[in-house]
Amino acid sequence: MKILVTGGFGFIGEHLVERLKNEGYEVISWDIKTGQDVCNPKLKEKDLDAIFHLACPVDPANYQDVVLPTLLASSVGTYNMLELAKMNRAKFLYVSSSEVYGEVYKRPFREDDLITLNPNNEREYYAAAKFIGETLTRTYQRYYGVNARIVRPFNIYGFGMRVNDTRVIPSFIRMIKSGFPVKLTGKGKATRTFCYIDDFIEGISRAMFYPKTNGEVFNLGSDKLITMYELAKLMKAQIEYVSERVGEQKNRKPNIAKAKRLLGWKATISLKDGLEEMWKSYP
Repeated sequence: MKILVTGGFGFIGEHLVERLKNEGYEVISWDIKTGQDVCNPKLKEKDLDAIFHLACPVDPANYQDVVLPTLLASSVGTYNMLELAKMNRAKFLYVSSSEVYGEVYKRPFREDDLITLNPNNEREYYAAAKFIGETLTRTYQRYYGVNARIVRPFNIYGFGMRVNDTRVIPSFIRMIKSGFPVKLTGKGKATRTFCYIDDFIEGISRAMFYPKTNGEVFNLGSDKLITMYELAKLMKAQIEYVSERVGEQKNRKPNIAKAKRLLGWKATISLKDGLEEMWKSYP
């Protein structure tokens, strides 16, 4: 089986490529870092059996630097990759984001919840970009015969995150190892769940290859909720309270009943064990 992974040199992409190669698949890895821009319509490949579309910048603390690349990768790039899937009659998996849910629901997010976008939020571009990618994926699945599915990751972390990654856990580890306090907004009351990379790779592999996943959307993440204050304490960090980040979601927890039912999947690596593994090698 010949598989294409876009964003193959990113954090998740590298883990996925390694997993697929270890399982004996022929894997092609495209990444803008190595000159393969998914927004380029001339980027083609023949005889593909499956496409994992991960390509998209992520930098929550410096969003102004990646606004256009994010919008383009999720719209033009997703369109190009879906056309490639249609041409090859290849299975397709789109990696979206938990950010598409917004802040409306006070319970764990379900895949059939309505999507909400706030045009007054400066960080709205990311959720909007991911939703555009989802809409394109659904369109090609419904009307153009592409065998496609969508996954919405919830705060994936682990070995291999880049040294300047601005997401929560790598930011905390850098501060702690440098002897600085971690910075908490809103007294650290915001809540998150964190899913270790090995669990997530298992989840997206099942979402792609298990039967009866065509046309489905899956939340993939841990269902163990933790406040940012509790996370800082777990990591034995000093704490400094700062102003809230513009547009930051305060609470985010997935309902993973669907992934359990159709994929037999749930996160199995505890946050404590995952943090210990990451601490050894980062940064």
